[in-house]
Amino acid sequence: MYVEVNIDALVGPTHHFGGLGVGNRASLENQRSVSHPRKAALQGLDKAALVASLGIPQFMLLPPVRPHPQWLSQLGFRGTFAEQCRAARSAEPLAYSATFSSAFMWAANAGTFTPACDACDGRHHLTLANLASSWHRAAESRERLGQLSTLFAATESQPAGKAVLHDALPSIVPLRDEGAANHMRLCDAEGTSAVHIFVYGQADLAVAATQTMARQTLAASQAIARLHGLDPSRTFYLQQHPHAIEAGVFHNDVIATSHANMLLYHEFAFWKAEDELARIGQAYQHFCGRPLQRICIRQQELTLTDAVSSYFFNSQILTPRGASSGPSPGHTLVCAQQCQRMPQVRAMIERLVADERHLITQVRYVNLDESMAGGGGPACLRLRVQLPSELIDQFAPTARWTSDRDSQWRAVIEQYYPEQLEWERLGDPHLIQQYAAAYAAFAAIQ
Repeated sequence: MYVEVNIDALVGPTHHFGGLGVGNRASLENQRSVSHPRKAALQGLDKAALVASLGIPQFMLLPPVRPHPQWLSQLGFRGTFAEQCRAARSAEPLAYSATFSSAFMWAANAGTFTPACDACDGRHHLTLANLASSWHRAAESRERLGQLSTLFAATESQPAGKAVLHDALPSIVPLRDEGAANHMRLCDAEGTSAVHIFVYGQADLAVAATQTMARQTLAASQAIARLHGLDPSRTFYLQQHPHAIEAGVFHNDVIATSHANMLLYHEFAFWKAEDELARIGQAYQHFCGRPLQRICIRQQELTLTDAVSSYFFNSQILTPRGASSGPSPGHTLVCAQQCQRMPQVRAMIERLVADERHLITQVRYVNLDESMAGGGGPACLRLRVQLPSELIDQFAPTARWTSDRDSQWRAVIEQYYPEQLEWERLGDPHLIQQYAAAYAAFAAIQ
């Protein structure tokens, strides 16, 4: 049996609102607002603790070091780092923000994963995302490669644990890749047979000229499917609806999601896709031995505007697991509190829970206001991987969420993370020392 593992990324001490997210309305609207790094990190840990309490194996990636002093040097800024920051803040404010970016907190963009049971060579595959659409995130693939290699290293001695970590695709416009935020896996009850759906925003080589640029390309998705050795008869490609992109749907996981045998999506998630969705349903029935449960949310029930504002489709769908009884019937929906605060969205969720199919049996709301202000909901904060159940205990033991580690991480955050952070003061020398102390304290935790 294969078990879903959640790998969350911890928010860094330089968390701020730089307005760097292309097509991301929350990012752009909150540009240069005062941020709260301490609160942001604790909210992320609260969400991870909730997931762990449901019996889901929960792991954490610690934040890569920021700032990036060499970034400003590479862009031609001279002098001390403080002088570079002052010059960049005036001449190239986006470069200034990119130097301190904590966007790595959204781990769903780290890469795309295929479990060994789906790959033709019987090995796990993970391709790091190049994030070529956003200049503040392009360096992340190198950092995450090291971290994720460490996670998988503990399982390499087991045949079922062999993993191939692929470098990011070439960082060019036609191969823009934003990771698992544009990928869905539908599987059988055991998690061993599946079909894959890749969602892209752009099929040709043209460069979008607006802030609603399609951030995933078809060519990138097809390349990942080839690298991972996916069976073409089990692999499908859907194009994002132009209306969705225009409304601020920069990733598929802002407008559609999946879990096990359930595909949950908005009426305007995909472009001219009804025939392809029917083929996906047929393939799922054939390979997984049960019907695909398609739930299409209509525009009259939830507008695109409210879908983007609430990040409903960025909720996590989880199957709670008991210590000995295996999966519990029904799924749990973990939603941002914005969904609860918006009457139309809350009513729609209540109808889903009341559905006679009982696909979703409970809802848990989490406060992720800091992440949401930057354009990331519950699912943005985690990367899903599927592993054989016998490997879970061997997988990255020092990165697994436990109450003891949670306490240690919280102590670092409480001591060293700024309570609030103004954009203009990101490069303050005192704050630079504070950031460094936080990273040193994390490194000291065994």
